[in-house]
Amino acid sequence: MVVERLLSFQDIVERFQKGENLFDITIEKWRRIRNFLSEKGREDMPAILENARMGGPFCLEFNQQCSLCPLISWCRDPNGFYQNVMRYLYMYASTGDYYYKQRAIKEIDKFLEEIKQYKQAVKQRIN
Repeated sequence: MVVERLLSFQDIVERFQKGENLFDITIEKWRRIRNFLSEKGREDMPAILENARMGGPFCLEFNQQCSLCPLISWCRDPNGFYQNVMRYLYMYASTGDYYYKQRAIKEIDKFLEEIKQYKQAVKQRIN
């Protein structure tokens, strides 16, 4: 299987500037991280960690005003999605224990499902 490259910050900025849906960019970013993590080994963790730490389209939109961002509960909560994924990614990077890799993948899968549902809920409220 050929794994798509990770989205660069420049890719995200360009898509943001073109007016692409912020949810779609976010979903794409994390889908690629998930697939890259699934297919690659521990030696690729620096690139994965850098990409996971990189801001996304909602960060661009809300420009450091996190309290206005609809993703704040996933991003800023100490026990939320982002913190959990980063813990597992760092644990896998430092120990090589496959358990942490699998936990990170499961957390990303859960987030992707939740963000897709949230996107649909927002669409329904708007329409």
